[in-house]
Amino acid sequence: MDIIKDAEMYLEGYWDLKDSVKNIKAEIHLLEEDISSVKSLDYSGMPQGSGASLPDDKLINLIYKKQSKESMLRRTQEKIAFIENILSKLAKDEDGKVLKAYYIDCLRGEELEKEMCTCERNIYRIKKKAIRRFAIQLFGIVGLGL
Repeated sequence: MDIIKDAEMYLEGYWDLKDSVKNIKAEIHLLEEDISSVKSLDYSGMPQGSGASLPDDKLINLIYKKQSKESMLRRTQEKIAFIENILSKLAKDEDGKVLKAYYIDCLRGEELEKEMCTCERNIYRIKKKAIRRFAIQLFGIVGLGL
């Protein structure tokens, strides 16, 4: 397990996670509309053949999909909050500022140097140390390599 690469993947995927929250919410909304459109039928006068799928099956499948999406949404939001919490703790020093500028604000080159008021070489030195700190806070004891 390369915890540094994994930590970088969390930071690089931050905006994709934020976008996924919007997409999942839209999917949940569509599923809610589908659920409300499924009507209850009276089966008392219907023939009892085999193999036909009932509207109840469709409703149950839609409810299951909605619950799965809601679980996915909750887990994604928790992970975003976790990442933001770690970054806010690190933001008190230059480590957090470099991580935020590099991964969240996507600054590179001269823009990054200007933002951090230092040379590119120093930024990458700080980033190397900062990503390790982030990984330790993200993965706990595993981040220490123990």
